[in-house]
Amino acid sequence: MIHKPLVGLCLLLQTLAPVIAYLTHIEITSCGKDAVCPTVPGYRTLPVNLNLGTDMDSIYLHLRNDHTTEPITDVKLVQTPNPADIEGWTVINVNLNQDSRQPQHVDSNAIWLYYTRNTTISNRPVTSIVVKQGSHPESGVGFRRLPIDLNAGVGGEHLYLFYHQEGPVDAITAITAKSCFSDDCYMEGWERVPKDLNEGVVVGFRVYLFYQRIKDHPPVTDIVIIVDDQTPPEGYTKVDVDLNRGTIRGASIYLYYKVKEDASEEDKATAIQELAIEYGDAAVTPYSWNKISVDLNSKGIGSSEGFGEPTFLFYRRAYSVPDKVEPLKFRPDGSFKILQLADLHFSNNRGSCRDVSPDTPCQGDATTITTIEHLLKSEKPDLVVFTGDNIDGTGGVNDARAATLKYSQPVIEQKIPWAMIFGNHDDENDLTREELFEVVRNMPYSVSEEGPMEVSGIGNYALKIWSNQSQAEDKHAFTLYFFDSHAYANPEKTEYDIIKPDQLQWYLNVSQSFAKDDQAPPNAIAFFHIPIPEYGNFEKDSRKRPILGDQRETVSSSKKSDAGVLATFSKGGDIRATGCGHDHVNDYCLDVDGISLCYGGGIGVNGYGAGHLGWPRRARVWKIEDEGATIRTWKRLDDDKLSMLHYQTLF
Repeated sequence: MIHKPLVGLCLLLQTLAPVIAYLTHIEITSCGKDAVCPTVPGYRTLPVNLNLGTDMDSIYLHLRNDHTTEPITDVKLVQTPNPADIEGWTVINVNLNQDSRQPQHVDSNAIWLYYTRNTTISNRPVTSIVVKQGSHPESGVGFRRLPIDLNAGVGGEHLYLFYHQEGPVDAITAITAKSCFSDDCYMEGWERVPKDLNEGVVVGFRVYLFYQRIKDHPPVTDIVIIVDDQTPPEGYTKVDVDLNRGTIRGASIYLYYKVKEDASEEDKATAIQELAIEYGDAAVTPYSWNKISVDLNSKGIGSSEGFGEPTFLFYRRAYSVPDKVEPLKFRPDGSFKILQLADLHFSNNRGSCRDVSPDTPCQGDATTITTIEHLLKSEKPDLVVFTGDNIDGTGGVNDARAATLKYSQPVIEQKIPWAMIFGNHDDENDLTREELFEVVRNMPYSVSEEGPMEVSGIGNYALKIWSNQSQAEDKHAFTLYFFDSHAYANPEKTEYDIIKPDQLQWYLNVSQSFAKDDQAPPNAIAFFHIPIPEYGNFEKDSRKRPILGDQRETVSSSKKSDAGVLATFSKGGDIRATGCGHDHVNDYCLDVDGISLCYGGGIGVNGYGAGHLGWPRRARVWKIEDEGATIRTWKRLDDDKLSMLHYQTLF
């Protein structure tokens, strides 16, 4: 007999398996203070020393996904001198506060990590674990915070572990709020909704929403926001904390919620399961979520103004994921068109207008959105590729999730498949790469993938484009490779990083797997954010290499000129061209040893540019023809005519 929770988990994994890398193994390594602990083959190492700032051992967490093994479905921390056996749970026998200088010491501050695969405890696979620094760090929507400071009682930096699970959750059964003088604001037994409701308010309390899920309690089925002297609906429970407590704006804002007594299974399935806060006056409603259109920082009824950050409450009922995107396929004429959008630098707010022509009206991100909409209408691409720095990282973003929803919305509205990679700025705000990918994972029309967990970075993956010829059914005709080019090579952020050796080996393995029946693998394009050093190889044997386009700034690549990325691409033999971003006012294609190295050209007005110097922002279009045998490209300028520039055949 198969237990029902296990059946549900199996069905969920069948849906998620092609995309989601759920966790199946966790390892912990320890080594001497300030030492670099060895990596564990086949695992991803979290980059944070769990004893950061202490004199104790260095402790690192390692994660693995193996789809032949049942997933881990929950984790927890226990602080005790000696770990006890807990039914259904496995303890990792390494004290997270280990100090090898005192091996016989009974450590009352010892912390132990437990995990379970038991589906009667939880049937939701764990997909991400992150460790964040600070006394009250924020997390992404859907992440749970384990309430024990990893350095509790031993000094050092405050560190907290967060984890994300995929799948439906039990309905919320109660909601409350708490006001505090600081962001260190929690309630025992309650889950906190990330983000202060009074963000940006100079005078006022911090206010957070909290919720509970208690088995066999009636579920919450509705939420309303009551402003000033509006009449609340009958039968609703009032959260007795003014969400504007302590502010001077004048409006009182209260949350009311309704529960359903004697709820049926259908009632429970459609009850409210999740809450989220978004900052920004153009907050986008995510797939399967509902927005309450009352700015929680408004001055009052009908007011479009507020003293702080525009703040909106969203809720989600039944768990839902978008329909799977159809496989990428050449058109009947043998062509496939890609629109590359580089360096949008979106904010969750209005955004700024940097280096724009004084004669051109500009409304920040709204202007970039309009340009994207025009490009989509003009070019009608089969795929849109965002090549990093999709989100700004210079201090204007306090809700990276909202910025992600905003930059992708024009493409989603047109029902166009899209893929993305990260740049060096995307994770400089409130969310890590792992948290950002959890946002992207279940967005409509996204074909983005997290990539193998054991390979450096987030977002190393390959997409196949299939033949459209009836006699060539299921023929893989072209490949798109995506690489995480990381961010910085040092803590001072003075040098850029580069694609790592294990990523290059992953590429070679994948490329070789595409070579069938002694035939070469299909032709390919590779996308990454930071240009490789060869983008600056303008000469060979004292002769200028063929180049088409403009170089208006120095190539900002890694100083590791011997990294061997281009040599590896040549060895693989399938990559004919590469597309990058990063340098906003470079837009050229340069032929180096038979591979065309192309820039996308920056498109976002919230990033630097040269519009004020008569050089409009732009985007690159790729057209693959003859079912992969030919690659052509050109650019579209952000002008009144979307002027075409530098049409060329690369291969």
